[in-house]
Amino acid sequence: MLLERIRLKTFGCFQEQDFDLHDGINLIFGPNFSGKSTLVNAIFFTLTGKPIVPRVDASAIKNAKAYSGTAGLQFIANSERYQLYRATGRRTLLRSEKNGAWQVLFDDKRIRPTEAMLQERFGIMHEQLALTTFLREGEIFEFLARQSATRRDILHTLLGIDRLIEVRQRFIDTRRIAKREQGRIRAHQNSLRFNAQNVNEAEVAKIEAKLKDLEAAYGAETGDSALIAEWVQHQIRLQKQLTTLKHQQDEALSGFNDIAHLREMMTAIETAIQEASGLEAKRDELMQQTGRLESEIAALANVCNTLRTLIESDEQHCPTCYQQVERDVVQRIIDEKAAEKSQRSAELEAHKQSLETETQELKSRRDLEQRLQTLQALSMQFQQRAEDIDKIQTELDALTLRLNERGVQQGDRPPSDTLTALDKPQLKAQIDSERERLGKLKQEEAVRLDRLGALQRVNRDAAKVEKTLLSIELACTGIDKTIEALQRQILKPAEDELHHWLDKMQLFSGSRGSGGQTRVDLQREHLLPSLNIDGTDRSLMLLSGSEKMFLYLCFKVALAKVLGNPGFFVFDDPTLHLDGERKTLMVDFICQLAEEHQVVVTSYDEDVRAGLEGAHLIEMSREA
Repeated sequence: MLLERIRLKTFGCFQEQDFDLHDGINLIFGPNFSGKSTLVNAIFFTLTGKPIVPRVDASAIKNAKAYSGTAGLQFIANSERYQLYRATGRRTLLRSEKNGAWQVLFDDKRIRPTEAMLQERFGIMHEQLALTTFLREGEIFEFLARQSATRRDILHTLLGIDRLIEVRQRFIDTRRIAKREQGRIRAHQNSLRFNAQNVNEAEVAKIEAKLKDLEAAYGAETGDSALIAEWVQHQIRLQKQLTTLKHQQDEALSGFNDIAHLREMMTAIETAIQEASGLEAKRDELMQQTGRLESEIAALANVCNTLRTLIESDEQHCPTCYQQVERDVVQRIIDEKAAEKSQRSAELEAHKQSLETETQELKSRRDLEQRLQTLQALSMQFQQRAEDIDKIQTELDALTLRLNERGVQQGDRPPSDTLTALDKPQLKAQIDSERERLGKLKQEEAVRLDRLGALQRVNRDAAKVEKTLLSIELACTGIDKTIEALQRQILKPAEDELHHWLDKMQLFSGSRGSGGQTRVDLQREHLLPSLNIDGTDRSLMLLSGSEKMFLYLCFKVALAKVLGNPGFFVFDDPTLHLDGERKTLMVDFICQLAEEHQVVVTSYDEDVRAGLEGAHLIEMSREA
């Protein structure tokens, strides 16, 4: 990609102006507050849709007196000429030249389709351009002040590994949840361990046979009337139990037409809870945005107060940079910052209202969750009562059948002669005892069958969790191997290119031309925390400021070649804080880089202007 022209309209400090660029070196030269950085920002914003300074909104870079600002680039890519325009109002326009006329290829306000189109057609990605193609003022010191892990995350973003790492982290979180569930299931399995064999089966058969003989003997001694009377009394007891259970079942369904109505309500509540599943994340995001806006408002207020103090004082020069104080320029900056502060305050108020709404919705969802737990308990209670009713109804039907066989209908009074005349009370007590034993054994069998069913269900759940864990482990292993392969394929060529530039510039060899080797292991060291000079490890933090700058520039060029540089570099005041010798080395570096790439440089240093003699010069002035 070869940049030919920058076109601005109500953008930054420019009302409407074009700047031509040439192949090779383009030097944007002028004093402070003349708009040099605005041109750099315009190139970056046109290509990415974002200001070059992180965490700054696009609306902040337009002209303070205009509703919207527009930046455009005319460039050549793949032997075709294009014009790309981007407005702070998010509209993006791409035109191509066909037979001397410009034709519209793309015109849209949506962000995702725009970025997808630019990436597919020109390979433009925001993170890649920010780290490999552009050098904004002060960037090197911000980068080197970060922790090693943060620099590693930046590298992962550039290599496309961040999404793989995000997927892997989700698998790891899922694995953690699955292992916790596996532990719960194993504990449940241990609590359900018991003898699965029906050890009471023979005992039940023996008691039933004995009870039959005892009842036959008892009936022979007392006659059918006594036996029928006992059966009727037992029928009455069962009927009372049945009535009580049905009453309890009705109480469980209080407020509902039937169990189907209850379950329908549970389903509706579960659906509502599921639809509101993202409320915590949305609320946390709003809280973060609110905190960020409050910090930005405080920072803007601090800047405005500082600048007002400067112009209200009698000082003619800035105490920091010793430049002459242009009060009109500073007042315009104050007005811009005040307008931006008002805008941030409006956004903050809107975010607070949204946060209050989300908090109320989250509270409503928690009330629904409590209501769902109550309904689930009622449903379980209803199901248990239904099972008890079925058991008693079965026993009652069997007893009723016995009575019908003896000619006694339900509701008939028992015979008048009872067991009072029985001369064998021990036989009656023995029958009662055996019946009690039989009832206990049958109850134990019902509990055993219930535990057996629960254990089988838990075993199935355990098998599912084991299968899920195995799948997650395989997925994590596959992602790790993919990440390692990407690092090997991309970082090794980047290391070779970095070493080429380090040797070419001879930065750490004592004096240029004296030999020596400098090596950096990108894969092990996570983006330049240390380097090896002639076999000795040297901490990056012990290098001088200018050495860090050149090392970082070599890294930019190396990574740009591996990731696919668009064909140009943009350096915003690269000689800032450099001494005379290092300025000469920087000029030499830019000249060597310009042998293969188009380079755009901003500076106010006359030494740089003299060193880049022959470069295409763009003169800037505060009056313009």
